[in-house]
Order: sequence, then structure tokens, then C-alpha cells
Amino acid sequence: MRLYAFLSQVLTFADADLEKLYVFARHLRRLLPPDRAELPREVQQNIDMESYRIQQTGSGKITLERKPSVLDPISTKGALRTAPEELEALSRILAELNERFGLNLGPEHRVTLGQMMDRLDADPALDASARVNTRENVRLTFDQKVEHIIQEIVDSNFDLYKRITDDRDFGEVIKNMLFDQYLRAHRQDVISR
Repeated sequence: MRLYAFLSQVLTFADADLEKLYVFARHLRRLLPPDRAELPREVQQNIDMESYRIQQTGSGKITLERKPSVLDPISTKGALRTAPEELEALSRILAELNERFGLNLGPEHRVTLGQMMDRLDADPALDASARVNTRENVRLTFDQKVEHIIQEIVDSNFDLYKRITDDRDFGEVIKNMLFDQYLRAHRQDVISR
């Protein structure tokens, strides 16, 4: 599946049955249970399972009043939560794309765009560029970073990847929107330059 996804971007295929088989296999893979006999190679390389241990870190009782109320979950240290304004911005981006291009982008596309924004937010070189450069110079760095991130979504959201790479206008609009959102979040004074 990965090989076909890559090759379909590089070569032109005229075999519609092969494309149908790829789409079917991609959806079927999600339904098949993972092989639990052996850990993936990446896990084996990055985690020393021999020294892993289970340790109780706390215990206690949770007392609840007998009335209707909301129970907030216990958060972990350093839990990352998406800010409400970020969700609103991503929803606004999707709504504008749907209206402008007549699409039906949904929650799975919002998740992918959120992951793309998280990757851009976590990039220290892009952050440094946004702090000291003009909008045009930040855009040069941003375009390189976003192209790399778009290549990485081929496995997680192939439909969005294909739409961005095949439809030049759609790709430019989405990159512009992501860039504007990035600048709003990282560098308010770059917008005013």
C-alpha cells in the first residue's frame, strides 16, 4: 500500500482496478487486527522492554456528592490540550475550504490539519524565523516546512494529501490559511509589518 501510494505520485497509472484495490486494501487494513505476536521494530529499538516495570504511584477514594454534576478527568503531567480558539480556527478553515471548493471535509481532515499545525508549532527553526524576520522571509521558511509535512500525511490522510498535491489552487489556499494561522499564533507583530 505504501509503495503504491508513493508510486502513484511519481508515475501516471492508467489502471483503475489497481487504484480500486489500493483503496479497498487501505480500508481493509484498518479493520484487520494487528499482529500481537511481535512488537514493531521501531518499538523494539526505542524502548528497553527488559527494564520496564509497573509501579503504583497513588491510591485513594473519590467521593462524589449525590447530585447531577460534571466530573473532570484526572489530567497527566504536561498534558497537551488543543486551545478552543485553535479548534475554532481549524473549523473556520475547513468551512471556508468546503464553501470555496464545494468539498465535504469533515472531522478527520480537522484532525490532520491540527496535526500539521502541531508539527509546525513544534519546529524551532520556523519559530526562530517567525520571531526575527519579515512576513515574506518567514513565508519562505514556512513553505519549505509545510511541503515536508504535507509529504508526511500521505499515510494518515491520503485523500487530503492527494487533493493538496493534485489541485494547485486548493493547495495554495490551504497553505495560505495555515501560514496565517501560524503567524497569528506565533508572531502578532509580523502581521502588522
